[in-house]
Order: sequence, then C-alpha cells, then structure tokens
Amino acid sequence: MATTDLTPQERRFESERIHASPTVLMLGAIGLAIYGVGRLLGAAIFGPAHPQLGSGIAFVGTALIVVAVVLHVDHLSFRLGRSAVVLIIIGAICVGIGLLLDFLSAGPTGILFFVGAGFALAGVGIAAVAVHKEGQMKATLAECAAGAPWVDRVTVHASFLTLIIGALGLFLYGIGILARTYNDGRGPFVMMCVGSVLAAIGVISHVEHLIPRIGLAAVIVAILAPLFYAANPFLAAFDPGNAATSTYWHVCLGIGTLLGALACVLAFAKKRSTDR
Repeated sequence: MATTDLTPQERRFESERIHASPTVLMLGAIGLAIYGVGRLLGAAIFGPAHPQLGSGIAFVGTALIVVAVVLHVDHLSFRLGRSAVVLIIIGAICVGIGLLLDFLSAGPTGILFFVGAGFALAGVGIAAVAVHKEGQMKATLAECAAGAPWVDRVTVHASFLTLIIGALGLFLYGIGILARTYNDGRGPFVMMCVGSVLAAIGVISHVEHLIPRIGLAAVIVAILAPLFYAANPFLAAFDPGNAATSTYWHVCLGIGTLLGALACVLAFAKKRSTDR
C-alpha cells in the first residue's frame, strides 16, 4: 500500500513507532507504580500490613491510569473502536470505585461487585475490539468485491484468537470476583484462576510482535507483568483458609503492576530515542 493512498490520520498511524505520547506513557507508568506500591503496602512483608491505606493509594494509581487512557482516547478509538474504549474506561472506573470503597471501609459485597463488574466490562470491551476488527475486514473485502483498489483499513493488529482469549479471561476473572459476593468457597477462586491465565495468555501472545516497536527489554517485562498478576488467585484456590493468602495476593498484584510500570518506562525511553 502506497503512503500517498493514506489519509493524514492513517499516515500518522503508520509512521509512528509508538503511538502513545510521552505524557500518556509516563502517566500510565506512574499510575501503575502507585497502584503496585499500594498493593504491596497491604502485604505483611516488611512489617504490619496496611490494606486500607494500600487500597486508597491503589485508587490514586487507578485514577491516573484512567486519565492516561482518556488522553489517548482519540487514537485508541480510531484503532479499537469507540464503544470498546468506552467499555474499558468504564471498567477501570468501576475497579477504582471498588478500591475507594475498600479505603472507606465499606462492606465487602459492594467492593467485590464494583471490582468484578469492572473486569467483566473490560472483557466485554476487548470482545468489542474483535467485533470492530471484523467490521473493518468485511468493509475492506466488500470494497474489493465492488472493484475498488485494495486498501487495508484494519487498524487492530491483535489476532482474533488473542482478542477472544483475552476477552474471555477478563470476563471470567470478573465473574469469579462477583461470585465471591455469595460464595466463600473455592469455586470463585478457581474461576478467577482460569480467567487470569487466559488473560495473561492473551496479553503475552500480543506483545511478542511489539519487539521492533517498544524494544526487547520492554516486551520481556510486559510478559512477566501479567504472569505475576495472573498468579494472584492461585493460593486461595488451592487453600482458601491459608493465613498467607492475603499477603500472597497483595504481592502478586504489586509486583505485576510494578513490572507493568517498568514496561511503560522502557517504552517511554524507546519513544524518546526513536522520535529524535
């Protein structure tokens, strides 16, 4: 496809190696780092645990992540579809509300409801990305069938399999959290394990192709991050009564999001070097 066939917006899409601005990348990194620190504060690894304070700090981190996504919303909407981006943003806001309720010492039912609904909505948002990609492919094929020259209008790089696995994983993880509002047994945690593993597979299968764009180091860190995050419900699934479950959960979430913050910092450094 010749560059002259592209609109100015599409030309910008093709020419930029990293589409997010430095501001968006740094806000995302700071938000993830703050969230991770908040989660680690809830773990009794360096002294007494402070889960309530940790949830308040994690809420601040989540708010910064939402701001970063909103600042990038035009480009994300162009690539992924407006409805998908809106659903993902609403999902993140719901998770933030759950953290705020935890900080305010609200009952566990409300906290689990908002956090679970947030992840489930994010899963629906990823599924909407797959629908958006299908629509773009159908439009391109219809134009070709009508005799128009071939113009690739597909802006979603992730494969359908990656999107479906990721969407199903986030949705199951969210449903598992919601199920904990009425079931204290092992079942909800097993569902969360299945969901978290699928979501991690979806993320890892997508970031591999990003090595030329964000660099090998950032990709390695971006692979480790979802692995740590995905491990968070496993101890509770195997041994719900284990006294170390809370600490294990906080540590997995903390390390996973701190690694995500490091990946954003490495991507920021790569962008600064390639934009010169």
